[in-house]
Amino acid sequence: MDVSTMLVPATGTFFLVLGGYFLIMALIGFYSARETNSLKEFFVMGGKAGAIVSGIAYFATQYSMSTFMGVPAACYRQGYPGLTVSVPGLVFSMIIPALVVGRKLIKLGHEQGFMTMADYLGDRYESNLLRGLQAVLMVFFMVPMMGAQIIGAGIIFNTFTGYPEWIGVVATGLIVIVYCMSGGIRGAMLTDVIQGLLMVVTAVVTFFVALDMGGGLEAINAKLFELNPAYMAHPGATGAYPWPALVSMVVMWSFFNIGSPTLATKFFTMKNYKVMFKAVILGTLGMWVSATLIEWVGVLGIVSVPGLEGKQMDFIVPLILQKGVSPVFASLMIAGIMAAGMSTIDSLLVVSSGGISRDIYQNLMNRNASDAEILKLSRVVTCVFGVVAILFGIWRPSAIFDIILFSFGGLTIWATPVLLGLYWKRTTSAGAVTGILTGVLLYIPLSASPQILEKIGLGSLVEISSTLKGYTFGFNALIPTWVVAMIVTVLVSLVTKPVSEATLKRHFG
Repeated sequence: MDVSTMLVPATGTFFLVLGGYFLIMALIGFYSARETNSLKEFFVMGGKAGAIVSGIAYFATQYSMSTFMGVPAACYRQGYPGLTVSVPGLVFSMIIPALVVGRKLIKLGHEQGFMTMADYLGDRYESNLLRGLQAVLMVFFMVPMMGAQIIGAGIIFNTFTGYPEWIGVVATGLIVIVYCMSGGIRGAMLTDVIQGLLMVVTAVVTFFVALDMGGGLEAINAKLFELNPAYMAHPGATGAYPWPALVSMVVMWSFFNIGSPTLATKFFTMKNYKVMFKAVILGTLGMWVSATLIEWVGVLGIVSVPGLEGKQMDFIVPLILQKGVSPVFASLMIAGIMAAGMSTIDSLLVVSSGGISRDIYQNLMNRNASDAEILKLSRVVTCVFGVVAILFGIWRPSAIFDIILFSFGGLTIWATPVLLGLYWKRTTSAGAVTGILTGVLLYIPLSASPQILEKIGLGSLVEISSTLKGYTFGFNALIPTWVVAMIVTVLVSLVTKPVSEATLKRHFG
């Protein structure tokens, strides 16, 4: 089925509602710019963020275009098994990082003035090499992550206007560049508050619309069982989610967020541990309600909007809204989906710019550069990365969920040096560097699809990738990669020189 035959553009209404939404985001950016006059304000909001802003921004960052489009598409393909794979991990994606590393990172951030994950890693391991490596690899994986969010915006734009996707990609990218370049993390977090609330409303409304379109939950479940009993139980309609995949996904979305650079930055923005505790409760409730409902929509959509195939499944949520509610209300809810992508892009954009301007330029290339110079450079770098993400979104090398899965794993491999650095004094710089390099070099061929490898110029790895995947035993590539990285880090640390006593005293007190 051609999805274009199902689209009924409501161009005027959509432009009016979305234009108003974009204007509000831009105004918040300009307001934030007035309050952002130092490097610390640009990157960590001065370390003074409160519980409400932190909590909503925390879960809004976790909520990406994948939550509203990629994962519902996976649920549309698999049925209920898709829902069970994603929701448990997402619910614990805030609690586990907060309990395991949050308190320590908040304390160290305030005491040592850390503003980025590379700040922490470089200081803990006394290693400029690790600092630079973290910044470079972070940018490498963040660009496709940002691009995936913008791809979703392009799909939405096409769905509601009939115009080409690239116009929506460019418009969304530009507005995020404006408020991030102006207000840094303050602009990102304040817009996240509005975006997070809008996401929750969108998830609730879309769920009940899909339920009504399908004739109620009982009727939908009966129809699903009639169509294919595999929709109702693991491993899913195409057999994609046996128990190793289920375990992998739950562990990935919950535990491995420990290594996420964007979440580390959120910890550095918080006032103290009490703020973090309240923020996690608030954010977890928002995530649990909205993630469950919006991804359930993908299952309900099998009956409500049948016949979608391949990349067309990414359209399931916009199509349900377009078919089920008035153009004005649908456009407002679609702004909530756009918010899911924008709230992730803005955090990625600010953190990426920090990787280049602060972690590489100020700390490695020009230590005499003033904070004012770095602030100006950060705004330029933010703009450049935003443009690169827009170009990636236009390119659209794969489905949204596949791109995000690949990027997420690459970013969260850093759970290895973060976790060991916080809890094992014997971890050395050589161990951390060797472990990360081993992990990344193993992860890329293990995780990337042949199509992605071909498109990024690594076609020679396709055969190696196919061979290596036979040794993962059905688990997601991140799990065996992390195990190998941990083993390598520990073994190398045991035979190499530890960091100084002064550094251990600062970090372990």
